[in-house]
Amino acid sequence: MFSDQQLAFVDIETTGGRATRDRITEIAVVYTEAGQQQPQLFHTLLNPGINISPFIQSLTGISNQMVQQAPCFNDEIADQLAAIFKERIFVAHNVRFDYGFIKAAFKRLGKTFNPQQLCTVKLSRQLYPEHKYHGLDKIIARHNIDMHNRHRAFADARAIYDFWQQLKLNFPADTLHQVCKTIMQRPSLPAHLNSDILKNIRDDYGVYLIYGDNDLPLYIGKSKRVKTRLLSHFSQDVHNSKEMSLSQQAKKIDVIPCSGELDALLTESAQIKQQQPILNRRLRRKKDLFSFQLNTNAHGYHTLKIVTMRHVQFSQQQHYYGLFNTKSDAHKAIKSTIHKTDLCLQTLGIEKGSSNRPCFRHQLHQCSGACVNKITADMHNLKLALALQNIKLTAWPFNHYAYVQERQKYHIFHHWVYLGSASNADELHTILNQPQGQLDRDVYQIIKQHKHRLQALDHTYVCPD
Repeated sequence: MFSDQQLAFVDIETTGGRATRDRITEIAVVYTEAGQQQPQLFHTLLNPGINISPFIQSLTGISNQMVQQAPCFNDEIADQLAAIFKERIFVAHNVRFDYGFIKAAFKRLGKTFNPQQLCTVKLSRQLYPEHKYHGLDKIIARHNIDMHNRHRAFADARAIYDFWQQLKLNFPADTLHQVCKTIMQRPSLPAHLNSDILKNIRDDYGVYLIYGDNDLPLYIGKSKRVKTRLLSHFSQDVHNSKEMSLSQQAKKIDVIPCSGELDALLTESAQIKQQQPILNRRLRRKKDLFSFQLNTNAHGYHTLKIVTMRHVQFSQQQHYYGLFNTKSDAHKAIKSTIHKTDLCLQTLGIEKGSSNRPCFRHQLHQCSGACVNKITADMHNLKLALALQNIKLTAWPFNHYAYVQERQKYHIFHHWVYLGSASNADELHTILNQPQGQLDRDVYQIIKQHKHRLQALDHTYVCPD
């Protein structure tokens, strides 16, 4: 069995929950030296270099004044910890939190920190499966562990050490040893996720939904190797605040198998818009989209008009520029683009002005003079085309519907709108006879990236049964 000399029991207090932003305010390690019966203690307050919020002060009892004269996490402290963990296993309750913060502190000093880890939350869950909750407060109460100063590093580290001592009394040495080895050898999953959760997940294209305490997902993602991607989210080496937040809150995972890359992209986009997970900043649902439509005035100069894209048909004869969430966003974007050129905002219809009178930019020598006919319509139109070429929306390259085949699934599109997927003739018939949805900016970009895979769907086409 693992001896006490092979283990070091750790707890930290911090200014918050993000290892990339927050800092350690207190650290305690309880460990046993060879030949000694009584545990040793490494313990220090740390100056985090940032403010400790009133909430954290109330929770831990550690104030800004208490750490004002304390050392920062420096080379000396790092070297002491490195010596303790040179041949010891890092043991903590919800180990990835404590380990993630200490590893991040080492990294800021240009040092590495990679001891083996053992999580006592997982240990409790394996040894006491009849209990639903395995937080430290529950374990302290369940095992009558003497506790003073809860939420201080030394008291909590000592409680974990005492829990281990009770486990040695309550379980055969071989059983305890095997459970510890199993936990340490399993894929690195958060403490609140069942270790069997990945057994039935194929390492193939899919969309995964990570849930917290309720039925709303925390995060939705996609991958061509979904099991591998999930494991990378939950790596012990927590690299950023989002991964740390996922690890701390994850309680359940669902996976939607996909037929290929396009299916995964479209499914992820649809799920995020439908479920609105709190950790996804991209692909949020928008009520409507706006674009600039190109028109021509009586003098042959092209003008730009903001239009809603709700029911636009992308014909070869009409030209649209940009997709924006609001009219205000559209105005800001086009003004930013035009201000880099000598084009006339007044002539383009973006700013108001009197006919045949110089615009404000012309008076500042920033406009080439289309407002007073100093530049021909053809030249002004050519300059406009060059300025807008990067945001010009692509015309739909087909007369009617198009599809992309992935394995046995057929994704159906019309004018850059995704209609759905079919695997047989009945499903295709249903899709083609349903009302067409609205244009979606993310879906437009996804389909455009896969434009080379699109094939025309004529009226006689039937999906194979």
